[in-house]
Amino acid sequence: MTSTAEPARVRGATPWLRSALLITALGLFALQTPPPWGTLWLVVPVAVAASLLACWRFGVWGLAAPVAFFGVTMFRESSMGLWAWWIPACALTGAWMGLREEGEGTTGGQRAWMLIPVLVLAAGLPWLLRYPQLVEEVDRELKASDAELVRLLGRMGDQGGRLATLERAVADNAALRSRLLPHVVPTALFAWMILLVGAGRALASRAASSLRWPQLSRARFQDWRLPDGAIWVFLAGLALLVAQWPPWTPTAWTLLLNTMLGFCVQGIAVVESLLLARGVPPSLIVLTMLFVFAVAMPIFMLTTAAVGLGDVWLDFRHLEPGADQE
Repeated sequence: MTSTAEPARVRGATPWLRSALLITALGLFALQTPPPWGTLWLVVPVAVAASLLACWRFGVWGLAAPVAFFGVTMFRESSMGLWAWWIPACALTGAWMGLREEGEGTTGGQRAWMLIPVLVLAAGLPWLLRYPQLVEEVDRELKASDAELVRLLGRMGDQGGRLATLERAVADNAALRSRLLPHVVPTALFAWMILLVGAGRALASRAASSLRWPQLSRARFQDWRLPDGAIWVFLAGLALLVAQWPPWTPTAWTLLLNTMLGFCVQGIAVVESLLLARGVPPSLIVLTMLFVFAVAMPIFMLTTAAVGLGDVWLDFRHLEPGADQE
């Protein structure tokens, strides 16, 4: 006789296992990242989860959570290094998500728009006094990795002409990377914070389930649409880049690249929605997208971004009835 208790226990343990694996992965990444930046792997998700739950439960009074994280950060890090500013910025994003959880919740595009505090910090990062020092430290770490790679290949017996060619290629790449780093470091940090905010939301979902609160809202990818204000952020970055003001170039690239990535995701969502409306299986859509991305990544990125930008004005998904309306 088969008992239904075992499957129920397995289902109940699965979310806890996923949370444990997530925390373990964050801890391992924290150990691999040079201090004090490694602290962010654990502190940012906790700050996001706590702020989200506080604002979801107590409304605007929950904004005390990101303020508290800001105060604790200032107390522990009186000089407020560049790494410390990401904690209150991400906590503010979590609080914004919590305030919008009532009712039907939020869509994926709206959640992306709630990353604006983090994007503003990333765009303003090049103007902080310690930013050149941060770029130098990153460049030094990358060059040390390059040197270790060359030594490893030398110990493996790769000598002579091939090793010399590799050393020249590594040196050329290092020179190009040194010129690009000041422009791409803010974008890389912003992408990192996106992952940590997502981890914090996952932890908040597990905590809400443990407290027997309603589940956090879940968004369908095919409904992804950035708010119209995102186009102004994109145009601001484009204007700064066209103006060719050297001090503003890192800020321009930060605004432009990240909003372009958001519109790229929106373009993919538009294509998926239109294909689903015509009865194309989701698995076939995913395989097709992956194939095109692998074969022609630059064209794929530019095309989907163009579709996403066009969706701001044309709203492709409402030009014809969807599958659920036919």
